[in-house]
Amino acid sequence: MSLFSAAERFAALDRSTITLDTSRCLHSQDKYSTCTACFGLCPVDAIAAGKPPALDDEKCQTCLACLTVCPVGAYAADDAVVSLLNAVTHLEGGALELLCERNSQAAQGFSEASTGIRVRGCLAGLGSGAYLALAAFGLERILVRTDACSACEWGTLPRQVQVQVRQAKQLLEAWGKAETLDCVSELDSPLERPLWEATNPPLSRRDMFRMLAQQGKVAMARAIENEQTKPGHRPCRDRLRMLGAIGHLPAPQSGFNGSLIDMDFAWVSVSEACTACAVCARACPTNALQFEKNENETAYTLKFSARNCVGCEMCVHVCAPSALAMDRTPTFAQIFSEEIITLQEGGLVKCKRCGALTAAQPGVNLCPLCEYRRTHPFGSMLPPGLKGIRPPVAEEKLE
Repeated sequence: MSLFSAAERFAALDRSTITLDTSRCLHSQDKYSTCTACFGLCPVDAIAAGKPPALDDEKCQTCLACLTVCPVGAYAADDAVVSLLNAVTHLEGGALELLCERNSQAAQGFSEASTGIRVRGCLAGLGSGAYLALAAFGLERILVRTDACSACEWGTLPRQVQVQVRQAKQLLEAWGKAETLDCVSELDSPLERPLWEATNPPLSRRDMFRMLAQQGKVAMARAIENEQTKPGHRPCRDRLRMLGAIGHLPAPQSGFNGSLIDMDFAWVSVSEACTACAVCARACPTNALQFEKNENETAYTLKFSARNCVGCEMCVHVCAPSALAMDRTPTFAQIFSEEIITLQEGGLVKCKRCGALTAAQPGVNLCPLCEYRRTHPFGSMLPPGLKGIRPPVAEEKLE
């Protein structure tokens, strides 16, 4: 099967009903989570805030906006990006207008030389990663149309579209491509131009021959989407799509070090208080933290993938010695200079009382738990990250 036919087949599959896997939700994995990413987002109130939230299938209108906001991908369904990327591989020109399924002026555009592509659901269901992928395809101009949003039942979502475009532009500055992408809310002088459905782009005999020269784009689209199918703890689809697209862009401009504030990226640091318990790595829902031991279990390494970190703070909450700190204002260079860095490394020894492995420190022969029990026979340990947080049960009793 060719890459083109594989992409077509993949785009044709329909798993459009949105589902919520509450076991993946941060609130199910960490009762002290403060995540509110999907709270108040749904334009028809199909998502009820909670720990975890609840999805009302009867109310859901499949706008797809929730698919891009959950940092750990608890919401699942086929989104509109796969078919969009497939359609763009058919595109000859370098100018694209993106429209949602409800735009009543979809047949008209800003330029006769551009092509409009209409996607399923709301544009808020695309995510910043989709715009990075379109930029990686080499499009010269990408206009995101929100001109019909004010009359739509989903009219609360344009803010989310604008946030996604802004975030994509922040990243595209690293390649000098920020000006290729814009969000437009008014259509002043409408002109007739081609309009495609993302799920059914035109394919003439001439297109068939031209597609032979477009196999690179098809392969790129496939590679970007394949990042989401790998098993294990992973960030959400939008982050994976973003990382996949960046991998297909050329090297960023030398010396670029722009801010990534308000983009859910974070930088984790660790102090010498680390006891090598590995709890942070086991708790991390996106595999951003990785704990490794050598074959003889005499040394350890704590590694960090900033690209996978979504800033959920679960690692900070569970760190008993309070060795971890999180910075939510990282720079582009911090996140993208190296894929994985070593945060901490050192020797390992066995606790003389329980046999558990712990970080080797001068004069220390007990693990932190056994040392605490030795000095506090009737006490209990609580990670410092949790001490300042009131449990939900306590809050309920006060109401």
